[in-house]
Amino acid sequence: MSRLGRLPWRLATRALCSPCPGPVTVSAQPPLFSRLASETQHTEFRNCWHKDLHTTGLTFASGDVTLDLEHATGLERAELEGQLQNKDIFHEDWLDAPFGTEDKPVEVTSSFSERIVGVPDPYDDSIIWWGCIEEGQPPKQLVEGGEFFVLKRIGGGDSHGH
Repeated sequence: MSRLGRLPWRLATRALCSPCPGPVTVSAQPPLFSRLASETQHTEFRNCWHKDLHTTGLTFASGDVTLDLEHATGLERAELEGQLQNKDIFHEDWLDAPFGTEDKPVEVTSSFSERIVGVPDPYDDSIIWWGCIEEGQPPKQLVEGGEFFVLKRIGGGDSHGH
């Protein structure tokens, strides 16, 4: 036997690699966990808790996954409900020609007494000119040769002072 074969660590690793002398049993659950699980399965408390848990709403156990609408609140919920009804609650569409004239301006709706609107520059579409229109003002033109806007107040909202 070589000198390395007599070292204690070498002997210990040989013992670990040798086959076990007796039969080996493998349990899917640790003994304590399986005993606790079998004891609590038959209690009334667990049955009531399990029933309440699975009847209060959709769960992963039932195979259903909750939708965005069920978690959404505020403006996000209003937007999702509007999409279900095929409505754009924020009115994000571009204006189609003909544009508003001084005699027949574009009516911009708002819950407040003023609103910010933007129009593209007539010479460079990458530039947006922003302006504020207020309730009771005559039709307002933001850029020369552009469309005219007037504010139409709808219900809701509060004054500018909040």
